[in-house]
Amino acid sequence: MICPKCNWDNAEGSVFCNKCGVNLSGAIQAKHNFKLFSTKRNIIMACAALVILIFVVVEIVNFSNPVSAFKSNINNNKYAEATKIYNEKIKGDTEKENSVNSFLKDYITKIQKSFSEGKIDYDTAKISLETIRNTQLASSDVSNAMDKINALNNSRIAFSKAEEFLRNKDLANALKEYKKVIPDDSNYNKAKEQIANNEKQYKEQVLKNAEDFANNKDYDKALGILSEALSILPNDQDINAKNAVYQKLQDEKLAAERKQKMDELAKNQEVSVQNITINKDWLDDYYISITVKNNTNKVVKKYVVGWMGFDKDGYPVKTGWLSPDFLKEGYAEANIQPGNTYGSDKGWQLTGGFDKTMEASKFIACVKEVEYYDGSKWTNEYYNYWKDEYMGKQYK
Repeated sequence: MICPKCNWDNAEGSVFCNKCGVNLSGAIQAKHNFKLFSTKRNIIMACAALVILIFVVVEIVNFSNPVSAFKSNINNNKYAEATKIYNEKIKGDTEKENSVNSFLKDYITKIQKSFSEGKIDYDTAKISLETIRNTQLASSDVSNAMDKINALNNSRIAFSKAEEFLRNKDLANALKEYKKVIPDDSNYNKAKEQIANNEKQYKEQVLKNAEDFANNKDYDKALGILSEALSILPNDQDINAKNAVYQKLQDEKLAAERKQKMDELAKNQEVSVQNITINKDWLDDYYISITVKNNTNKVVKKYVVGWMGFDKDGYPVKTGWLSPDFLKEGYAEANIQPGNTYGSDKGWQLTGGFDKTMEASKFIACVKEVEYYDGSKWTNEYYNYWKDEYMGKQYK
């Protein structure tokens, strides 16, 4: 132990200098601290050297074994680096290409299996597969794996939703989601069990609710409930039978409402059809004359009228000049005073030829729209009902 005051070389561990008597305990502590500092510094330097060494080794591996470098980058989701190595050091070398392709297929299988077994989550699996997809290698295998992983993920989500719906007593949505669970899902058997346990109760609810609405003649809501039920239980005979009954009742209700509406509109025509005749002109061509009446206190300036023809058995016949059709429309300018009629001596030419024209033995007509001299207009709401009721159909 060297004395810091007189430089006397004392025995190691001496507390006082044997020559000058100075206290050496401070020197001992300083020496200890120096050794400790030196040790920490050495550890840090050693770690830094190790990192540098690892980096150098990796670079050497990358240079000497590009396949290993490619695998390493794929494992770390570095597709850009992997792609660069493949294009610069692997592509064109059949042996290396085969090694990479074999690795990718195995890695894809491993990702898919790990996700299936719950060892990795969906995002991790997806990122890993997208890394491979971005290299544009093994594209078919990646797509197939992604499809299966997506299907399984959706199945798991559906099962989770189903359980939540069931806890909330929402049997319809619970059954819908349970039916989305696929056989590859570990929840599949439980989902099937839940379906079997709850279908009967759901069916009973559906039939009761539908009957309640039907009893109030609200067939729309009854059919809505049954329609949803058929999407869940498509082959249930009881639900199908009830659906057919309520659909018939709904059709009858709508038909009655439609007829009532048509009757009301037909009674309130501002300009109505009074008579229809088939005449010949001086060239022996046939034309149809449609007499209309102005039921308003305004003066009619112009109007459009439509007509249809039917044969002796009531089947529709195409009529009209140049472009025969089941419904033809004619435009007329007129000065029809309130309460007056117009059109008995006017008309529109029918299809040429005596025999062709006479195929139509019955005609019906309806005013479509009117313009008055005061600038106002009337669009006949009844016209579309009339058209839908008769066009292209047998007249009875």
